[in-house]
Amino acid sequence: MNADAESRRVEEHETRGWLGWPTAHIAIWIVGLTTFLLLPWSIEGKALAVLHGLCAQQPDHSFYFGDARLPFDARMTGIYGGFLTSAALLLIRGRWRAGGLPPLRIGVTLVAFICLMGVDGLNSTLRDFGAWSLYEPRNALRLASGLLTGAALCAFVWLLVAQTGFAARARSRQPSIANVPELLTLLLALGLFAAVVGAGWSPIRIPLTLLLMAAAFLIITGLSLAFVLLLSRSESRAQSTSDLARPATAALVIALLIVGAMSGARFALEAWLGVPAAVGGI
Repeated sequence: MNADAESRRVEEHETRGWLGWPTAHIAIWIVGLTTFLLLPWSIEGKALAVLHGLCAQQPDHSFYFGDARLPFDARMTGIYGGFLTSAALLLIRGRWRAGGLPPLRIGVTLVAFICLMGVDGLNSTLRDFGAWSLYEPRNALRLASGLLTGAALCAFVWLLVAQTGFAARARSRQPSIANVPELLTLLLALGLFAAVVGAGWSPIRIPLTLLLMAAAFLIITGLSLAFVLLLSRSESRAQSTSDLARPATAALVIALLIVGAMSGARFALEAWLGVPAAVGGI
C-alpha cells in the first residue's frame, strides 16, 4: 500500500510539473509562431525583419529559392543550420544531458572549424573592401564554414546547458561527440543540409526559414539559460528536464527581447543614417 501511494505521489508530482512552466514555455513558442504566421506580410519580409539585428543580410551573399531568399546570408545560414542539424543528431543519439568534455582531438577539431570560418570571413571582408585576398569568396564556402562553426557552437551550448542545468547525478558523463565516427556522421549530416540549401527548391524555403528562425532563438535561449541559472544561484540542480522549464522560460523571454531589441536598434540606426534596410518583400 505504501509503495502504491508513493508511486501515485511521484506520478502526481510529475504531472503537476509538466502542467506548469513546461506548458508555459511551449505556449510561448506556439503563440510566437502563430503570431508570426498571421501577420499580413510575406514570410520572407517578416523573417528578414525579425532577424535584422542578427545578420548583415547582404542580398549577394544570400541563397535564393525562386525570387525569395533566406533570412540569413550564407554564412549565418550555415551557423544556425549547423547548430540545428547538430542538435537534431544529438537528440537522435540520445545525448540530451551529455555533460562530458569531448576527447582532445574532437575538441581541437571543433576549434579548427571556428578558425576556418574566421579565415574565410576575413578573406571575404578583404575582398569586399577591395583589398588583396587569398581566394575568390563564394557563398558555398561561406555556407560550409558556417556549418562547421554551427556544429562547434552546438557542442559548446550542449555542454553548457548540461553542466549548468542538471545536477551531477542527473547528467551523463558522455560527451556530445564522443569519437571520430560520430564526427564523420555529423559532417555527413551537415553536407546533406548544405545540399538542401544549394538545391534552391522553392517549396522548402518557408519550412527552412522557420527552422533557421527557431535555431536563432534556441541558441540565444541556451546561452541565456546559463546566465539565468547562475544569477539565480540555481545552477546544476535540475533532476529532470521539467525542472529547467522555469529558468528556460525566462531565458526564452530574454531571447525574444534580445532579438527584438537588436532588430529595432538596427532599423533605427539605418533610419538615422539614411541607409536603406535590405529587407524587401514585406
